[in-house]
Amino acid sequence: MEQGQSDIVVQAFSERYARAYKRVHDIEGGFVNDPKDRGGATKYGVSLRFLVHEGQIDIDGDGIADFDLDMDGDIDIDDIRALTPADARYLFHRCFWWPLKCDTWAAPIGEALFDQAVNGGLVAAAKMLQRSINSILVKRKGYNPIPDLLTVDGDLGDKTRSAFDSVLRLPGEGIASLIQSYRAVAADRYQAIVRRDPTQKRFLTGWLSRANNLGRL
Repeated sequence: MEQGQSDIVVQAFSERYARAYKRVHDIEGGFVNDPKDRGGATKYGVSLRFLVHEGQIDIDGDGIADFDLDMDGDIDIDDIRALTPADARYLFHRCFWWPLKCDTWAAPIGEALFDQAVNGGLVAAAKMLQRSINSILVKRKGYNPIPDLLTVDGDLGDKTRSAFDSVLRLPGEGIASLIQSYRAVAADRYQAIVRRDPTQKRFLTGWLSRANNLGRL
């Protein structure tokens, strides 16, 4: 990827995204190659597994994958080492912030969605929002009018938007209740990972701290 082209993309980012990215960048840190990390070598939150899948783009049309940074014909650990913060910022916007339309979700839900997409993938982050909404709807079952529970399918379409707006209008609920629910769902997801794979227990304390801090702008 040519430097000039990358700079143009960076300048187009919203201020909200820039703040959200900085927060994730500060959490993720620099280069780590932990054999227990299922994503492989990681830098700025970009794992090797993710980069191999998403880094094949060729925006400048030179026939070389833009994230084959050492231009040796493949994307490997050397390209993870060569990543810059601007590279990660571009990838995360392209792969997470923009597809989830995070700018269109009320703060700090958009930021929480983004954080969990970086950490666990688009579908996981979206399903977590649907579960968060459902948990509030169940709690307020006797209140009318109230929408049906969402199908937890990761599709943040009109039904999810409508249910989200309904929760915001519920007396005593609102955005504070939603982000609190999202934190709880995130913590549940991390604990489920450890139950399925006990080798990941070493990461649990950090993960739970991350969940607890979601949306604290």
